[in-house]
Amino acid sequence: MKTINVQLNRVMSNPTGGIVGGVAGYYAATKLIRTQKMWMTVAVTVVGVVVGAMVEANMKAKRSVPTATTVTSGK
Repeated sequence: MKTINVQLNRVMSNPTGGIVGGVAGYYAATKLIRTQKMWMTVAVTVVGVVVGAMVEANMKAKRSVPTATTVTSGK
């Protein structure tokens, strides 16, 4: 249950990545996989939302890492 809460919090804190991932997942389900089953479309879209939010969270984390000039200029 903790894993679901972590993923839900990640999606809620990164809405742009979730939306982009959902659109990409829906596109992949309908155009690339060409599924006619609604449950499969929903499943692929939900996976896209989670992956998109994870990608955005990782991009934010890499941006916030201090560089060498930031560390040395504090003296």
